[in-house]
Amino acid sequence: MKGFATNDQADYYSGITSIMVNQKNAYELKGKFLDDLHNNAFSGTNGEDAIEHIEYFLKIVDPIDLPNVNQDKLRVVVFPISLVGDA
Repeated sequence: MKGFATNDQADYYSGITSIMVNQKNAYELKGKFLDDLHNNAFSGTNGEDAIEHIEYFLKIVDPIDLPNVNQDKLRVVVFPISLVGDA
């Protein structure tokens, strides 16, 4: 993971494991950062701020730097995990 200075930060993303699918790199995402996405999921109710949610999402996802994975595609794949209900 890029930009990490402490073991605690590296452990936060330690659940990301590389697997091969059809001779191409694929990744299984799990770990504390996914728990944070679920625990802070956006539903669009109770006065939630969509901008704050997106900023939080980017703060969690942007440090992930997987080989041969486009950052924009990663965001598109992971973003729905941060939503619940009609959001």
